Amino acid sequence: MYTRHLAAALTLAVLGLAACGGGSSGGGTATPSNPIPLPTATSIVSSTPAPLSADTIGIAIPTGTLGTLIDPTYGELGGYTQTTYSQSLAFPPGTTVTLKNLSSTTSHTLNVLSTSGFPANPTLSTTASSSNVLQAGYASGAIPPGGTVSVVLSTVGTYYIGCAFHYATTPSMRDVIQVSANATPGPQATAQPSPPSGGGYGY
Repeated sequence: MYTRHLAAALTLAVLGLAACGGGSSGGGTATPSNPIPLPTATSIVSSTPAPLSADTIGIAIPTGTLGTLIDPTYGELGGYTQTTYSQSLAFPPGTTVTLKNLSSTTSHTLNVLSTSGFPANPTLSTTASSSNVLQAGYASGAIPPGGTVSVVLSTVGTYYIGCAFHYATTPSMRDVIQVSANATPGPQATAQPSPPSGGGYGY
């Protein structure tokens, strides 16, 4: 009796192994009929903004995407970049620069505050200057979300800039443009911020 039960159990075990083997020699793993698709390169969204094209200054609220940094020469800078994140700016003289508002919801400006330092309480215009040359008193005017303005960097010097709408906010939208043959942009903000809710480049 015991032998008969043992033989039946062994037969069932052998049949079970054959079924698990997939019916092919060497066994293998069964393929599910509806596998879960893996994400493709096009379906993965990056949180890092695309770098700007050459001779472009990107403008956005620092807390939105660009971040801020403490420059050893100029102090806290934020809201302007010529790469990806906030940095001091530099171009050779004679360059025509495109100012691009990276925000999807808010207007910004680029105003020249001074050529010697950041003033405490400047009066900043939201109306464009009559000239498109970067100089003391230059104002881009309100640049709408996604909009652009061109400015010519014709005179060598250091220009302290800010946004008429957000210079007095915390953190302040302020930066420096160095115009000289050998000037190079400063390092970028190292604390790369999280992407803003709702996408886009800031507020």
